[in-house]
Amino acid sequence: PPAQPHFPPPTPLCIMAATSSAAEPADEAGDNGEASPGRAHDEVLSDIRLGDIVLLLDTYPRYLRAMSLSLRSVYTTSTAYVAEYTKLRQDLNPEARVLSNFLIPLAIEMAQQLIRLLDNYLEDNFDIWSRRIDETARGVKEYKLLFHCVVEFFEHLRKDMERIPALVKAVRGALVQDTLKFHREAGILQIKSYVKDEVFISLLFMPDIDIYAAPLVHGGEKHDFTKPVVAKDQFERALAAACTVDETLIPTMEKFEQLCRDLEMFFSDYLNVLEIDLKASSEPPPPPKKRDPWADFGKTKEQIQEDRRREEEEEAKNAPVPLDPAEKDKLDAMRLKHYELFKPKAHWMKRSCREVMKVAGNITSDMEHVPLATPPNYEQEWLETRKNPAGEDVIDVARASTKNIEITAALDPD
Repeated sequence: PPAQPHFPPPTPLCIMAATSSAAEPADEAGDNGEASPGRAHDEVLSDIRLGDIVLLLDTYPRYLRAMSLSLRSVYTTSTAYVAEYTKLRQDLNPEARVLSNFLIPLAIEMAQQLIRLLDNYLEDNFDIWSRRIDETARGVKEYKLLFHCVVEFFEHLRKDMERIPALVKAVRGALVQDTLKFHREAGILQIKSYVKDEVFISLLFMPDIDIYAAPLVHGGEKHDFTKPVVAKDQFERALAAACTVDETLIPTMEKFEQLCRDLEMFFSDYLNVLEIDLKASSEPPPPPKKRDPWADFGKTKEQIQEDRRREEEEEAKNAPVPLDPAEKDKLDAMRLKHYELFKPKAHWMKRSCREVMKVAGNITSDMEHVPLATPPNYEQEWLETRKNPAGEDVIDVARASTKNIEITAALDPD
């Protein structure tokens, strides 16, 4: 299967309803013509769809590591004899700081905290999960909004980097012979070796980085892979580092942006299933009711009892109407079907999140090579000034969407 599955646009539930009412007998549609909840659930969160999400999350740590290795390639390579490369390093520095100090750490933290949501399925039995389904719905809504904000951040950053390919082209123009050599070697590699994803190939020409990049290129098929010769002198190394920007960093950013867009779409459909089909609520729980310790001061026993009676009547009036036994059994059956479908896939999703945790230290080490930006605190200013199409600050939307302390800290980098 492809490493980057493509998902069709989410089908609105109203369209599903129209399709269902036209194709199914009348007893499977509601009085208002909507699709039966079970049918909508099967279409939106099928076993195949969840399998695609597992494959999608499998690429998550690979794209993050490719971005960090590309930045490491640029900022561990310097030469005084190629002015075009020196200019590339300087001009890329502000965006490199945004990636290294904010976007990549945020993406890592989101993957690590996603384990908490998956553990609702893996560590709780069905009865406990069903009683706490609102907690799951709140977590799903949080990730839907967070991935939407990450997509918007990457859209802004890609627009800011539109000038960078021209700078890489200038480096290639200054080192034409070395450019032809690397193109020839890359072509031979793709003919003779198994290449899982070509966006990682440029990293193979960087000394000390090629050993980390090779698994990203061959995907574990070592017997069908022959690594090319790395750059030998400062000119070849400058060119190889510049090529990682144009051939690895920018394409990988685009792929990761699309990955987050697909995950946002998945969590949106996932939330619809929980709220519409399984009757969960993603609204924050009401705050605990606090009683004024002086409320009964000066009252008689009869007055206190009357106040208690009124409070109990008010609570009973506002309490949700319990389902009749038949409806409750039907809802429990639908929840059980969802739980049994999702739980095995949650195991593999959690495995991908743990892979992010395994490479997080190496990614952090790579990004330590990125120098401070000019002007100072550029990334903080950039973060606070990006707006969405509605004119809202993207960072404020992200902060308001989560109660997770670790993610909140990642949204406020030092």
